[in-house]
Amino acid sequence: MKKILLGTTTLIGAATLFAGAAFAETPKVTVGGYANFEAGYMDDDIRGASSAGHTPTLGTAARQRPQAFRSDTQVDVKIDGKNDAGLGYGGEIDLLADTSADVQNRGVNSSKTFIYTDGGWGRFELGSNVGADGTMKVDAGTIARATGGINGDWTYFGNASSQFLAMSSLPLAYGYIGGEAANVTGAASANNLTGDHSEENISKVTYYTPRFYGVQVGVSYLPDETNRGQGRGSFVGVVPNPSGPDRTNRHAGLAQNIWTGGVNYDNKFGDFGFTAAATGEWGNAEVQTPGVKYENLAAWNAGAKLTYMGWSFAGSYGDWGNSNSVSTAQSKDTWYWDVGVAYEYGPFGASVTYLNSQFDCGKLASVLGSTGNCGTAGAGSTGKNKFYSVSGGVDYKLAPGLTPYAEFTYYDQNAAVSVNDNKGYVGIVGTQLNF
Repeated sequence: MKKILLGTTTLIGAATLFAGAAFAETPKVTVGGYANFEAGYMDDDIRGASSAGHTPTLGTAARQRPQAFRSDTQVDVKIDGKNDAGLGYGGEIDLLADTSADVQNRGVNSSKTFIYTDGGWGRFELGSNVGADGTMKVDAGTIARATGGINGDWTYFGNASSQFLAMSSLPLAYGYIGGEAANVTGAASANNLTGDHSEENISKVTYYTPRFYGVQVGVSYLPDETNRGQGRGSFVGVVPNPSGPDRTNRHAGLAQNIWTGGVNYDNKFGDFGFTAAATGEWGNAEVQTPGVKYENLAAWNAGAKLTYMGWSFAGSYGDWGNSNSVSTAQSKDTWYWDVGVAYEYGPFGASVTYLNSQFDCGKLASVLGSTGNCGTAGAGSTGKNKFYSVSGGVDYKLAPGLTPYAEFTYYDQNAAVSVNDNKGYVGIVGTQLNF
């Protein structure tokens, strides 16, 4: 019995020793995230409030109330480690934690899941994350306060009856639109009229160089615009391996073999700071019907930011070209530009941002074919949808991690088909808790 007890004690001690060594080498796990609550009030021509003095476009039964609440909650799990040779490694899992499905269509369980390695040679990211074109981009939204100004949360409360370019984003960053959304989800009405982040976390491989004299280069590769997570899911007209990634190359209006990336310069000169970036997206168009040629994905953005003593000034220009449209549609006039100013003093911050854009309906008409264009079935027009918005926001860091804010956005939608014209405003008051 004594020998058994001694042997057992020895085994327990050895196990404890090895467990301690293993735990010492285990990457550090950090849990964080955010909880955001918003109270929004809106009014526009589509809502049709008779007190506003405009003609309602919604029937009496569909009339909207102006106010609504919205919550957005996420739990982030970050893993970071380093071996004896100096290799950094880890990953991140951003868990969706709301009481409803994700309206941005980023996934069922998580918005991001990726692994990384880094060192003096640069950094690799593998999995579902924002690509190099998104992380390196500079625009007016970069400096916006509150919910993000022109690229903020007003789109969750505002309305639209046609397809507009309502955020300063390139095609992949903007998300599936019109026929593209229908092609992926199978719902003909699944139009993304004012932008979301439905393609933000498409599976990709990304590499960033070290920053050298203020300059950094990044590049991402994506197999296509549907390869997400484990790849399971059904797509319109496609019956691939149901338990594996979709490898079909016949999705109208979508691209494959995609490369995104950019070059970014960031430096300080005394009290001045300067950042500039050029980013882009390139890919080969998939083919819906044999004999129908689609244009390739080719879009770019250039922007800059200047900071001085609490002030920030930023702006950018982006061009979608004729990305993923039918060659005969000659859709080459989708573009945007933005400008903004922000000020920060201690815990207080304020900003004003402006966006002006044009969406060429020919692109969407070519994707939807005879079913319509610019989000309106049978409209029969291939003109231009013009848009502008101006947004002002303020926020205040009341306590560590606790930031109340307020934001007001005015938007004007001038559609190619006048019945789809719309203008209005959204006011948001909210609080975000970062932990």
